[in-house]
This record gives sequence, C-alpha cells and structure tokens, in this order.
Amino acid sequence: MEYPKLVVTPPGPKAKELVEREKRVISQGLGVKLFPVVPERGYGALIEDVDGNVFIDFLAGAAAASTGYAHPKLVKEVQEQVSKIQHSMIGYTYSKRAIEVAEILAEKSPIENPKILFGLSGSDSIDLLMKVARFATRKPWIIAFIGAYHGQTYGATSVAAFQSSQKRGFSPLVPNVVWIPYPNPYRNVWNIDGYEEPDELINAFLDYLENYVFAHVIPPDEVSILLAEPIQGDAGIVVPPDNFFKELKKVLDEREILLAMDEVQTGIGRTGKWFGSEWFEVEPDFISFGKGVASGMGLSGVIGKAHLMEMTSGSALLTPAANPVISAAAYATLRIIEEENLLKNALKVGEFIKKRLLEMKESYDVIGDVRGKGLMIGAEIVKPNTKVPNPDLTGKICWRAFELGLILPSYGMFGNVIRITPPLVITKKIAEKGLEIMEQALKDALAGKVKHKTITWH
Repeated sequence: MEYPKLVVTPPGPKAKELVEREKRVISQGLGVKLFPVVPERGYGALIEDVDGNVFIDFLAGAAAASTGYAHPKLVKEVQEQVSKIQHSMIGYTYSKRAIEVAEILAEKSPIENPKILFGLSGSDSIDLLMKVARFATRKPWIIAFIGAYHGQTYGATSVAAFQSSQKRGFSPLVPNVVWIPYPNPYRNVWNIDGYEEPDELINAFLDYLENYVFAHVIPPDEVSILLAEPIQGDAGIVVPPDNFFKELKKVLDEREILLAMDEVQTGIGRTGKWFGSEWFEVEPDFISFGKGVASGMGLSGVIGKAHLMEMTSGSALLTPAANPVISAAAYATLRIIEEENLLKNALKVGEFIKKRLLEMKESYDVIGDVRGKGLMIGAEIVKPNTKVPNPDLTGKICWRAFELGLILPSYGMFGNVIRITPPLVITKKIAEKGLEIMEQALKDALAGKVKHKTITWH
C-alpha cells in the first residue's frame, strides 16, 4: 500500500465537517486535539482518514494500538468471541477468557507469583492501585512524582502532577499525596548532568527524599507506596539513570514502603521488554497496566504480590471489566506480541529511530536531547544551542508533519517533546519514511514556511 498518500490537503472536507459536528455535541473535556484527523480504517502502522488520506502513525492512539490496526488474528478472535457471548460479569461469575489473560500476564510479569485485578482504562487502574495499596498497608500517604501523568479519574487526577490545569476546579481531591522531582538526566531541579554524573543525580534525589521529605513533610512509617513511571511518559519520555530504581528500592525497603510502577504506557512490550521495570532490574510490589494490553480496546488492571492483593470481596468490582470480547482482544494481543517477536521488533526499529534522531541532533541545534527505550522515544526541541524549551517550534514541526502525511505528536511538561510511540508492528521501512517526513517538517518549520502548530496539554 502507498504511504503516505495525500488525495487532498489535510484536513479534507469530510474531516472538517466532522470536526465541526463534534464541537456541537462533545465536551472539550474529552481530550486535547492534536490534529484534525478522523480515522476511517487502519492497516498495521498506517491510518486512512475519512477523506482517503493515508498517514504513517507515530502515535498509536496514545501508545495503545500495540498490534497496529485491524491485525487479522485480533479481528478473528474478537469476531468469534462476540458471536458467542459479548458479556459475562466477572464480579459475579467466572470467565475463561479473563482467566487466560490473567495467566499470561502473571507469567510475563516481573513480580513473582502475583495476583491480578482488572479495570477498564489506565486511569481506573490507578484508582484500583490506590485502593489495594492502602487496604494492604493501612497507611494513608502516597508519594508520587512531579511530571507524572496517571490519568483522569478522581484518584488518578489526585496523584498526577503533569499539568496543574488538569486539577483546576475539581477540588477537593483525594488527600495525603506528596510529590517529589523526577531524576531527569537532561533537565532537573538540581542542575546536575545526569548523563555525565548519574550517581550524583541519584544521590541528590535520595538526599532530598530522606532529609527533606521524610524528615519534614510526611512520616515515612505512614507511607503506603511510592508511585512511579519507570520511564515518564507524558512528561516527555524521561528515562532515569540506570541504577535509580535499585537505589531507591533499598531506601523504600528500609522504610517498609512499597514500590508501585505505573506501566500503563511502558508495559506490554512498548519499551522492548514486557514491562519497563525490567530495564531497571527491580521487582515492584505493584504494577498497573492498560493501553496496549488489548491493543487499545479497553482493558487495564493491577498486578501485585499475592499477599498484598487480598481485598474485601467485591471492593474492586467494575461491571464491564475483562468482559469476554475485551479479554479476547487482550488474549490475541499478548499472543501476537509473543508469536511475532514484537519485543525484538520494538528494540530493532526503536534503535534505528534513535540512531537516526541522534544523527539529526548533530545537524540541527534545536534538538536538545534524544531518549527512550524500544518504541517509546522522545526528541526534545529547544532554542538553538540552549536547553530552553521551544514549544512553538515543536508544534510547527508536528503540524507540518501532519500536512506531509505523518501523525507526529508533541507533548512533555513544557510542550516541547516530539513523541514517537508507533504500533509495535511498525517496520523499519515505514519508520524510515516517517523520519524523512519529520526531518522535512523540521526544515520547513525552521525556514518559516509553517503557519499552524499543534497545541498540546497546557
């Protein structure tokens, strides 16, 4: 199939009409509209919109369409399941499909002999995590990181600290949460170059945690969990130093504080391993998952050490959670990732993308940093030869890429990170074409040829 293929300058007339229709009936609270794309169908890592334009997709529906679009094995599993029975409520009865999915997740998890709870979205997996952690420990406090996006349910909003605007007007939120700076090697509050001095950055963080937070802000014996993304997602694909979680876990263990990893974005093969925690050689006490587990079709949950997962019967019950159709999608997704070696593909294509971006960094002084693991990659756009974020240029690059047939999202704490999280099935050939478009978009934006820009979280 030809890609990209532009039959009309995007957005085309049908897309424009649907954008206007949505404005009349759907609240803007639903989302942050990066592009006026209205998908009609998809093929692997390509999306065709309602006007017939075909785009290369570097977004994967917020990193959720792990097996791409219309994967024949997933389509077959889902069609067969829905023709048999579309709903059985696992809160009251048993589901063969949900059990199969739980068994696979338990096997792949870095947690030994875990048990699992199921939810519907990454957001409510955080609510489930908060409930189970507080129930297991009977401790009220939660420590989370500045820059963390954990979701939009009340609990998830309460522990997130990505953009302050996301909390405006919603108080009172869930109390007893404290936030600490994430050890971003490129840009951190201690002004340490974490690439050159990773141990210094880790020590600065641990000093802050021990001598400021524990000593003056919250009693450590009343903290249930420290909640972390192994790689911060919406903050801009921020990868901490290799030994960070190992050293942090030592401190947490001494204080009898549990480590909870939000793997909604980093899990299920996204980073080239089943779970992002594996990169840091640490065993969490809890893992939340979502997004890619059912290729975006609405399954999430918590994996936890078995003795911590015994809650009051029914206290984590959600009617449609792990229903047979969604469980079939998850079963197919997990099998596809295994059988088609998509972890290996994520590493191979991801390395190619990073190498190409690092070459661009040498040629363009507005690319400040390139980072990531597997197919979770960020390129930070800055003012020339500085570390000053440049969200305006970032937005123009991404808009121009859209005009050229590439869905290239921007996000980050300062709106200046280009996000590359394509479906795990993407080929090197498609990725190469996408990067060519990105470089052309960068050239056009620098030359002042781009009038519009994408607007991300603010």
